[in-house]
Amino acid sequence: MAEEISAEAREGSFDSNPRLQNWGVCDKCGCRVKRYIEYLKAGEFEVGKVESILVTYPGYYYLYAEEAETMTTIVITAKCQRCGFEKKMTDPALTVEYLQSFAKRKETLRLCV
Repeated sequence: MAEEISAEAREGSFDSNPRLQNWGVCDKCGCRVKRYIEYLKAGEFEVGKVESILVTYPGYYYLYAEEAETMTTIVITAKCQRCGFEKKMTDPALTVEYLQSFAKRKETLRLCV
């Protein structure tokens, strides 16, 4: 799974995703570390375990509707170059399912003239 995501990132499938352009920040000294997309391209991440979450959205017949979904987190271990502090980072955009759907959407997006 990690190799597939890293290969997609190297191909440039996630380059237009603004959520992956965010910089990581060291909690100890405030220094910027690499961007999320750079970690994905380098393969410097771990695929976490599958978790089940409850998603709430506006309903048709009721005020809210709920649906159970699964998500697989991606965890990045960032090391600050200045102070050496290590930090585990994740983001709602850093899930296997989100990245796969983003790659699929990019493939099916075509302009016919």
